Amino acid sequence: MIPGSTITLRDPDDGDATLHAALPPSPEIIRMYGGETGSLPKPSLARSKDWLEWLHTHPFNKIILRNEVAVGHVRLHSLSQTDRRARLALGLFRDADLGQGIGRQAIRLTLDHAFGPMGLHRIDLRVLAYNLRAIRCYTACGFRHEGTEREAAWIDAAWHDDWIMGILADEHAAAKAGH
Repeated sequence: MIPGSTITLRDPDDGDATLHAALPPSPEIIRMYGGETGSLPKPSLARSKDWLEWLHTHPFNKIILRNEVAVGHVRLHSLSQTDRRARLALGLFRDADLGQGIGRQAIRLTLDHAFGPMGLHRIDLRVLAYNLRAIRCYTACGFRHEGTEREAAWIDAAWHDDWIMGILADEHAAAKAGH
C-alpha cells in the first residue's frame, strides 16, 4: 500500500489522449514492455489517439488513478468466455511511479473484477524474464510462474525469455482472505 494515496480505476476518456501525448516515452518502461529503446516513438496527439482507440478494443480497460491523477492503464485481453479466462497487461506512464505499489493495487482491483463480476476462472500474463520488478509485483498479487518460453523475444539485438504466469479464482480468494 502507498501511505496517504488512493488507487482507483476508471474508464478511459478522450482527455487521456492529451495526457498520454504530453508524456515522453520512457526508455526503461518501453524496454520492460519488450520494445526497442534505440528508436523511441515521438509523442504526438495522433499517436495517443490511436493508443486510446486501441485501449477501447479490450473487454476490460481502465486508467489507473493515484489520488485522482492518471498514472497508467490496466487491461484484460484475449478473453475466452468458454474457458472463462483472460490475459492481464499493465503499464505505468512515468518512471517516477515505478516501484511505488501502484501496479500491485491496480492488479488486485482488476482481479477482484475479473473473478467477481466478470466471472472468470483464470488470469494469465506474459512478462520478460529480466523484468524483475514486474515479476515481484505479479508474485505478490498471487500469480505463479507456470512456464518459460525460451528466447521468445528479440529485444535490443538479443534474445530474451518470456515467463508465463497465472492465477486462478480460488487462489485470488485465498490470497485476499490472508491479507
